[in-house]
Amino acid sequence: MIYVDNAATTLQKPPEVVEAMVKALHLMGNSGRGAHEPTLYASRTIYETRENLSNLLGAEDPSCIAFTSNVTESLNLAVRGLFKPGDHVISTECEHNSVLRPLYRLEKEGVSLTLIPADKKGLLDYADLKKALRPQTKALIITHASNLTGNVTDMKKAAGFTKENGLLLIVDGAQSAGTLPVDVQKMGMD
Repeated sequence: MIYVDNAATTLQKPPEVVEAMVKALHLMGNSGRGAHEPTLYASRTIYETRENLSNLLGAEDPSCIAFTSNVTESLNLAVRGLFKPGDHVISTECEHNSVLRPLYRLEKEGVSLTLIPADKKGLLDYADLKKALRPQTKALIITHASNLTGNVTDMKKAAGFTKENGLLLIVDGAQSAGTLPVDVQKMGMD
């Protein structure tokens, strides 16, 4: 069997991950819970990780990096925290449930939703974005890369559309970050 969904989750961890976890369990305290060496070591490690991720993803600075349990939680926080009744959101029918479920909940609470269809190959017609635009549109939520189809969103087109229309661009990068080049500033991702 060949396992091809290693971008977001995987059972098999590289030995370095296991070593880092064991090291953390033995040497790190709870960051921010004291001034002794184990907590300071944990705090330094967290900040170094923020710096590394900031560099990897092209973030403005390390303070832009926030940690959650996983991408699903991050997307749920963004979706649930940014929109209110009367707002309109554009997304696609290709999205993961971590995007669709909170959007469907918000739809029941008065947020309008337009899902852009895909063709039989899972490809989007970017002209459909303009057709979906309304005065109340606040954001485009879109996946960067699909682990189901292998399709990669043309982020230049998506970002051009959002920038041109003053919208947020919320990107599900679970399958792309660390695998494909990602520069959130250059690619216009919010």
